[in-house]
Amino acid sequence: MNSLLPPNASKLERKIAQVGRSTFDLPTIRVIRDIDAIPSQFLPFIAWQRSVDYWDENWQDSLKRKVIQDSKQQHKLKGTAAAIKRALEPFGYEVKLIEWFQVEPNLTPGTFNLELDLVGKSLNQEVYYEVNRLVSDAKAASRHLTNLTITTNPILTIRNILVHQTAFTFSSEPKA
Repeated sequence: MNSLLPPNASKLERKIAQVGRSTFDLPTIRVIRDIDAIPSQFLPFIAWQRSVDYWDENWQDSLKRKVIQDSKQQHKLKGTAAAIKRALEPFGYEVKLIEWFQVEPNLTPGTFNLELDLVGKSLNQEVYYEVNRLVSDAKAASRHLTNLTITTNPILTIRNILVHQTAFTFSSEPKA
């Protein structure tokens, strides 16, 4: 019998340890490693345990599971351009990040522009605030977003035919 009890443990302590031993052999404790097998109601707790930075209860379960699975890699990349892209891509956005040194003439050091294509998704105030929040969480504290350009290509369904409308582009570039 493997036990953490000291050799001078009483008979009662040994019996209590023996009765409680089966608690640690439950499959429910081991299932936490497989995110796809966890019941939906436990996902917020697993997200908290894995230090997920952005979470919304309104997301679909598949998105919640993907964010949890990607959290370790996201923390490794945090503060880089790749982290910003990875934070926005699970939502189906195409992301182009342009750092201050990548354009002529150079922007202010430590700044970047972000071009975002919503790929058929609609643009509303909630989406705009969510994008800003995700970028703020993923970027380095020393980096600053100077221009956010969002392009949306709404998709209409007319009698079972998909129609792409004209793209709308919104830019937050400060006016000079």
